[in-house]
Amino acid sequence: MPVVPPAKLAQLQKNVQNIRNVCVLAHVDHGKTTLSDALLATNGIISNKMAGKIRYLDSREDEQERGITMESSGISLYYNLLRKAAEGDAEKLVSEEYLINLIDSPGHVDFASEVASAARLSDGALVLVDVVEGVCTQTVSVLRQAWVENVHPVLFLNKIDRLIVEWQMTPAEAYVHMQQLIEQVNAVLAGFWEGDRLAEDSRKLEEAKEKWREMHGDDAPMTDWYLEEKDDSHIYFSPEHGNVLFGSAIDGWAFRVNHFAQIFATKLGIPSPAKLQPLMWGDFFIDPKNRRRVLTHKQFSKLYGPGKAAAATPLFVQLCLTPIWQVYESAVLEPDQEKIDKVIGALDVKVLPRDRRSKDRRVLLTAIMQGWLPLAQACMVAIVEQLPSPENAQPLRLPPLLHGEAKSARSSSNSEQKMKPTNPVERALYECAAGSADEPVPLVAYIGKIVSVPRATLPEFSVGKSQRDRMTMSAEEMRARGRDAIRRELALNRGSTGTPLSELSGVMTPASGSETPMTDSHPEAVSIDSLADAVKDKLELTDDGAAGDDAGVENADPDAKEEEVLVGFGRIYSGTLRVGDTVWAMQPKYDAKKANAQNHIKQITVRALYMMMGREFVSLPEVPAGNVFGIRGLAGAILKSGTLASDPKLCPNLAAMHTETHPIVRVALEPVNPQDMGKLARGLELLNLADPCVQVILQATGERVLVTAGELHLERCLKDLRERFAQCEIHVSEPIVPFKEGIVRQPAQPGVVLGEMGASGQSLAIISNVTNAAEDGEDGEDAMRSKPAEGVPRGQVSLTTSNGLIAITLQVEPLPPK
Repeated sequence: MPVVPPAKLAQLQKNVQNIRNVCVLAHVDHGKTTLSDALLATNGIISNKMAGKIRYLDSREDEQERGITMESSGISLYYNLLRKAAEGDAEKLVSEEYLINLIDSPGHVDFASEVASAARLSDGALVLVDVVEGVCTQTVSVLRQAWVENVHPVLFLNKIDRLIVEWQMTPAEAYVHMQQLIEQVNAVLAGFWEGDRLAEDSRKLEEAKEKWREMHGDDAPMTDWYLEEKDDSHIYFSPEHGNVLFGSAIDGWAFRVNHFAQIFATKLGIPSPAKLQPLMWGDFFIDPKNRRRVLTHKQFSKLYGPGKAAAATPLFVQLCLTPIWQVYESAVLEPDQEKIDKVIGALDVKVLPRDRRSKDRRVLLTAIMQGWLPLAQACMVAIVEQLPSPENAQPLRLPPLLHGEAKSARSSSNSEQKMKPTNPVERALYECAAGSADEPVPLVAYIGKIVSVPRATLPEFSVGKSQRDRMTMSAEEMRARGRDAIRRELALNRGSTGTPLSELSGVMTPASGSETPMTDSHPEAVSIDSLADAVKDKLELTDDGAAGDDAGVENADPDAKEEEVLVGFGRIYSGTLRVGDTVWAMQPKYDAKKANAQNHIKQITVRALYMMMGREFVSLPEVPAGNVFGIRGLAGAILKSGTLASDPKLCPNLAAMHTETHPIVRVALEPVNPQDMGKLARGLELLNLADPCVQVILQATGERVLVTAGELHLERCLKDLRERFAQCEIHVSEPIVPFKEGIVRQPAQPGVVLGEMGASGQSLAIISNVTNAAEDGEDGEDAMRSKPAEGVPRGQVSLTTSNGLIAITLQVEPLPPK
């Protein structure tokens, strides 16, 4: 597919109903970036052959070396979906264009803050699970992050090829394994649901008790309290509902059960695919005698006996998995050219001759599977059909952010989910209204994180144009842009230099816009880079893009002198943000009712707006509501995250993000050369702004302490300090992880103390092996002392976890005499 012009993507930003903001979540090495590469290939950004190998969204060198993602990055993609115009007219198709704002996030525990920012800016998520490794620790963490942020998920069971090639399972065994895996993921969601339900019912019980006391007095006994029954079927993953994908990102294929339902509905004599789809998962079987009838397990047992029913092959195995296993067997496990030719003919896929002759059997396999079950198409259709648009998602997601409610919208009933707006600002937020120049609406945007990028990577500071722009422009457009660039440079520098234009490029550009060749009879051979370099050389431009000491240009844009520029990565919930607008930046601690509110709010001017395209930034004049965007001009106003608003008195300050990890690894830093102390201080300041999970502490002794989330995070931060932010050699102390004590609750039983350990709140039952002297009839001071329980050494305490799996015994011994 050819490269989609940025102008086309900018146009699609205005149709909020056809926008999908999606993040990719998973445990480390479960295939997130490989999947993202396949989606990028649909827009011509990379080739299909390089998908999964180039790791386009991993722009850092250490990310490519380690093979893991460390920073979340976004990219806007175009997708054209063809739908049937009507049920009766199968021939006529209607085209619908969609804008997919994709955010790839890390899977390592050290970078959980990046996952939090990605989830806050998204409305939906693709949650990947490796079918071999199963549900891992970070899988639970990202599911919890999506639950807290009310992000609607779609499950992708990835690396099914490993079940075939490595584990060599049969299709029936793989089916049972994937059933158990989906049940494990649903069990995690059920735990979130029950936790929210218990918290909500506890709150309602306290409110009911308070109301009962007001009506009947404090001593009146309360009537029985019953928990309200609520349906939780909408929170689970179920293949027949279309929210589960099966596939292999590395081999480039994926499918949902509705794909095979469309193929086999007519063959099985079922009127429509919609009626066959619920039968594609579960205990449903094809009648061996009448191949055009589907039986349940009970019907099969009644007709053919329990023994044959137990050995029958489910519909999903027979129609979906068995053909895939046959392709792998003929192409990889037991290569047979004759079988391969039959498979290619039966599937009606086009395979290039060079792929047929390739010695690497996976190349041929990938070509067959991509032609039969293309990965990108299955994912894009699932995103469009299963995930909500900003207009549909914001009425469910924003009430907790506006009112500070901790519960998830998915844990509430449908009647409670959609709250009615109470003021014009909430109405604009719930409707995702962009407004217009004539009828503006309040602007509310959230900045999920701040990134530091080299100034030369931004389009307004780069002399040459990006490769993406060159590929999407015609030769005449490139020459016209070159002439415009020359005119802008001359307008800025005409007062300080008297160099005529003819000496710069050999081309005269009069006001009429026509060009007259002076020294070259083929002006089309002159490239933009050569023209720009000529302008730079003749005018003796500095690296900042201004001639000499042009104070006017430098004062107009404070980022012109900085090597590293801070760019905010955010999401607009209402209104339209334009370059040059003046808005208010509110930090998470801002509260208009508090006396120190002015310390957490600052007015800023929008310097530039960007469409995030992975490694590149595309300039935009404006960004309407419902879109993910980049913004420049936040330096000194927002630390890590915050809210942008047109009026701080009317617009709310959105709630801060929930993160699963906190910085705990501490090191002390000092420069090798004492003269570089200023560089280190400035570098730590930039690092603190650009990394959402970093803390920089200046001790009273003058020691500078860096606190990170883990060892890998620390290594990345030190690399950024040495190479980008501080640019000096640094001495680093040995890392320290602090140990903190806490206070446990009042004992519920004599000798038992219930407490919690760690951030996860693991319950402990601390059983003290002592008895109270007062219980033995003693009084006075002797009653205040405790004595060891019978048969237990003095100073011994036992600790047992609530599930009884771990028991710890502590023995305290007196210090020896001096």
